[in-house]
Amino acid sequence: MNKQKLYWLCQIGGWLFFNIIEIVSYGDIFGYNKLLFLNGIVNFVVGVLITHGYRMFLIRVGWLSLPLSKLIFRGLLGVIVMSILMSAINFPLDWFTVPQLRQLPVYTLAFSYFFNFSKYILLWTLVYHLFQYWERSLKAERDMYQLESIIKENQYNNLKSQLNPHFLFNSLNSIRTLVDINPEIAKNAITQLSSLLRSSLQMGKHKTVALKVELETVKNYLAIEKIRFDERLKIVYEIDENTLSIQVPPMMLQTLVENCVKHGISNLKNGGEVKLKTFLQDDFLMIEILNSGNYQPKNEHEGLGIANTVERLKLLYNDKSEFDIMNTDYSTVITKIKLPI
Repeated sequence: MNKQKLYWLCQIGGWLFFNIIEIVSYGDIFGYNKLLFLNGIVNFVVGVLITHGYRMFLIRVGWLSLPLSKLIFRGLLGVIVMSILMSAINFPLDWFTVPQLRQLPVYTLAFSYFFNFSKYILLWTLVYHLFQYWERSLKAERDMYQLESIIKENQYNNLKSQLNPHFLFNSLNSIRTLVDINPEIAKNAITQLSSLLRSSLQMGKHKTVALKVELETVKNYLAIEKIRFDERLKIVYEIDENTLSIQVPPMMLQTLVENCVKHGISNLKNGGEVKLKTFLQDDFLMIEILNSGNYQPKNEHEGLGIANTVERLKLLYNDKSEFDIMNTDYSTVITKIKLPI
């Protein structure tokens, strides 16, 4: 049910209920007749018109957007004005339809009319304004979440735009060393890089990709690095088949593996090993990357790789993901990632 239908349902239902109570009250005291029912119909129409007119006035002058502190006085003023109008219309109407009321003092009767109507008008006003205030709070909350979502989306896109040039720069540097040494191998490496860039462009359109797709990117990257390091780079995969369809951020593993090669293997005279392992634990995907080397976060400049990975995980999973990198001993570094399935 939309807001407009709900408003008219409450408006008609509320005033109908009020007038039924009034007719029963008057009828029990003064007796039922046709004029009493006519009185009820007129009261119903007048009540709907006056309160609806107040609502239209609120919308026109913009009072609904005011803070609650500024709206209270204006709302009370509206209650007084509507109660006076209802009393001014009902006083002559009841004077005509209920002759017994003519025996009461005019001022006492007028005050009783104002007091009676002000109770119901105040109730109507409170319900209407509280509903509007609640709806406005919900809208503000929705707008806040939407704004946060837009900000996160922009941040995420900025991070992805940083990742691709970073990867390209390092890959080209790797291939450049092969051009003079072995042009044929360099040509093959360029073909592999072209395939990598094609995958990178395609993955840039998605927030997540299947782990199987991400692993293909990692394997292509390591194939290029294998050409440069030859026997100095050993690669081991321990991949749980049940993890291949799980979604992960695109280019994340490639970036971390690149970090292993750049800051670990390349600094070792005899090279080393990169081991990539995935498995399931409870409702989480566990990823471990082990590489030869020594992690020194205070002294080692890591570039954008790790910082961007941490930020991307935060944007995508909030506090549901975990990332850690540490030395298992002096010669081995382990990177652990925990992602919700």
